[in-house]
Amino acid sequence: MNKLILSLFCLVPYLLSAQERLTLQDAIYRTLKKNYDIAVNGVAVQQAERNNTYGNAGFSPTINAIAAATQTHNNVRSDLANGTQQNNPNAVNTSINPALAVSWTLFDGGRMFIIKKQLNELEALTKLQLRSQMQTMVSRTIQVYAQVALQQKQLAAVDTALHLARTRIVLTETKYKTGAGAKVDYLQAMVDYNARRADSLSYLSTFASACDSLSVLMGENTDVLYHVDDSLPVNTLLARTNPEALRDINLSLATFRHNAHISKLNADAAKTYALPTVWVNGGLTYSRNTSATGFALFSRTYGGNGTLNVSIPVFQGGNIRRQANVASLQAMRDELLYEKQNTIIGRQYRTTWRNYSLAVAAHKLAVEDLKFARENLDVQLARFRIGVGTTLESREAENSFVQSLIRLYTAEFNVKVNETQVLELENKLLSE
Repeated sequence: MNKLILSLFCLVPYLLSAQERLTLQDAIYRTLKKNYDIAVNGVAVQQAERNNTYGNAGFSPTINAIAAATQTHNNVRSDLANGTQQNNPNAVNTSINPALAVSWTLFDGGRMFIIKKQLNELEALTKLQLRSQMQTMVSRTIQVYAQVALQQKQLAAVDTALHLARTRIVLTETKYKTGAGAKVDYLQAMVDYNARRADSLSYLSTFASACDSLSVLMGENTDVLYHVDDSLPVNTLLARTNPEALRDINLSLATFRHNAHISKLNADAAKTYALPTVWVNGGLTYSRNTSATGFALFSRTYGGNGTLNVSIPVFQGGNIRRQANVASLQAMRDELLYEKQNTIIGRQYRTTWRNYSLAVAAHKLAVEDLKFARENLDVQLARFRIGVGTTLESREAENSFVQSLIRLYTAEFNVKVNETQVLELENKLLSE
């Protein structure tokens, strides 16, 4: 078991040296370019753009070309009234009938205008959803990238602890061999050193998991460890946004607002089914017939036709009124969902801003605490070298310094995560 642990620990430097260099901007670029969720929303935008036409709204006429050709072969024997007789064992009759049919709705209660507005709103909605998805993915990329950076720093903190523990091993071993110290101090230093090595393996596992999560966000299916930026810029001076302004800029609220507007347009469209519909039908026809028997051996006709149609709904079993009422209730429902989402976003923003403020305060405290821990460690190591300090005091100073490092790195991570969440709610993560 000890050999296995030693071999794994020796593998750590190799794994870290094989890392791929990745900056935050590179990670964001790769996410925006290759993330699957963003790609799916991009296809939805293309679909909405192609659907948003006047023809789809009902403005354009429909024109169909129709053609039929018929040929028959018959064995015919006819006794005519004039006393003549027709006998044709292979009478061929042909009929050719091409036509051009046109149908055009002239008035449908204004429904076509409402549908066109709906198509405009649907296109705008899909673009808004795409932007919202992009911002969400940027936010998640920053947060996961910060998680990778945190684990990378924690690995560095463990390396620092290993160096300190190794230094204490040398000192206690020297004292033990020269009779100036007890063997138990040397054994405790060895135990602490091995514990730090185990911590390193644990942090490496967490680091690899965070790297894998980052790969998935970037739309990649690779097993790779990233070497990320050692320090991410954090903004500890964000200004709180007015709740009324947040209502206008938050993308999630904008999505619900568009849905509510689309439902209102749908309710307006449902009411138009109670109004008359006026449309015209017309076309050009051509007919050519040949017959081997009979009185008319050849005939041809062609010309145009047109019909003005009016349909007035008189009684539909109450379905028109029912559909209009259901559509109005749906519009009311979506408006309530918008107001509910506004309340939820307001709560999320208050909670996120509170967490951000606390994270900034904790970060300032962690910076100050590290100064004291570093000075305390220097003093204790100096006392231990000259034989004044004890092993326990040195060990506690080492642990305090390492924990202070980890607290500082964790505080920086918390500031970055909460800063990103605030900016996401304020729609400030994407440039125009």
